[in-house]
Amino acid sequence: MSETTIKNAEPAKEEAYTLRALEAKDVFMMVKIIGTIGIAKFADCLQSDEVRNIITGGKSDDGTTASIGMVMMLSVADVVVKHLPDCEKDIYQFLSSLSGMDRKRIESLPIDIFIQMVIDVFQKEEFGDFMKAVSRLFK
Repeated sequence: MSETTIKNAEPAKEEAYTLRALEAKDVFMMVKIIGTIGIAKFADCLQSDEVRNIITGGKSDDGTTASIGMVMMLSVADVVVKHLPDCEKDIYQFLSSLSGMDRKRIESLPIDIFIQMVIDVFQKEEFGDFMKAVSRLFK
């Protein structure tokens, strides 16, 4: 589990949360969120030749596997952030499940902490594994 502590701009406020590892049961909520946003939006994030090459076990031309992963993660984050209103309740529920925080608590988090929590989910190794598995559907 990874714990993140974010200090808010106001010195008196600090929030800590721990995100558990993603598990098989999380696939259903992730698929629901992706379905709400639109699978084609995510497919676009996974279509570059270098991303496909890495996913299929090849190596990138210049050894930038980590960079490709970061680009892929940022592309997915961009898609999700642009569609947050479309799946607001599902995202609150998903983050609540991962953090153990009550949904109402997630809803009332300071914006910087909420956004960091979303980013932390994208940066989880298991999220990358999930995206690799989903990308195989588009081969």
